[in-house]
Amino acid sequence: MSGLLKQEWLRLRTLRSTWVLSGLSLAVTLLAATALTLTAASRAAAGPAGRLPGASPLGSQRDFASVLASTTQLTPLLMGLLGVLAFGHEYRYGIIRLTLTTVPGRTSVAAARLLGVALWATAVGIVCVAASGLVLAVLGRGRFAPGVGVGVAPTGRIIVGAVLYIVLFALVGLALGSLLRNVPAAISLLFVLPLLAEPIVLGLLSIPALDRFAGAGRFLPFHAGQQLTAFDTAVQRGVPAGFQTDLSPLAGGLTFALVTAALLAVALVLFRRRDA
Repeated sequence: MSGLLKQEWLRLRTLRSTWVLSGLSLAVTLLAATALTLTAASRAAAGPAGRLPGASPLGSQRDFASVLASTTQLTPLLMGLLGVLAFGHEYRYGIIRLTLTTVPGRTSVAAARLLGVALWATAVGIVCVAASGLVLAVLGRGRFAPGVGVGVAPTGRIIVGAVLYIVLFALVGLALGSLLRNVPAAISLLFVLPLLAEPIVLGLLSIPALDRFAGAGRFLPFHAGQQLTAFDTAVQRGVPAGFQTDLSPLAGGLTFALVTAALLAVALVLFRRRDA
């Protein structure tokens, strides 16, 4: 197994796509963190409902946490692409036959691939969160209210949730790449499900005639997974019913994790049974 992990590490660090996707994740995170930091005061001035009149328009703990979680805006999709390509490249170019000839144990190959993708996505997530923290340190002085900081709850939990969300997204990409064995199809599905399919379903559940079913939208996997970086679980009454959720970060994360695990389990079964 150690040999497979070394092989996976070599594969990841020698592929140009790995560094391109990782570099884009860092670049987009820096841009998002900078924009959120520089606009913290103006967003505070606009203020959430209930801000006391005359309160200082400085960024709140929620604003501070949103900067640290800014990596979840695009990095999950980019790491999902990394997961798709983990198997997709080999099926696309026929290298999978050479891999399975060299290492007949398919379960070991799948496990090494899963660990490699998960560890790389974890590293990228940590680096991106650290980059957001650097932006806060350089540009955030005087832009946030006194007492705001990393050590104030629930910021620590949000940081961990952001990294977990990125890793789970990467593993969803890995499962789709293995299941479909077609890079364009897997990438399309990776983008369509969270960005198009789920919002359409949530929109339909917001129709008054379907109010009784609106709560089911909370358990759509990508929507539920976003609760990992939620500042609180208060239901936002101003949004359509289908988009409202009161799932705790733990419940939302477990929902997303269970769906991811199910996809990986099906992918493993088919990987072991199908011809290369």
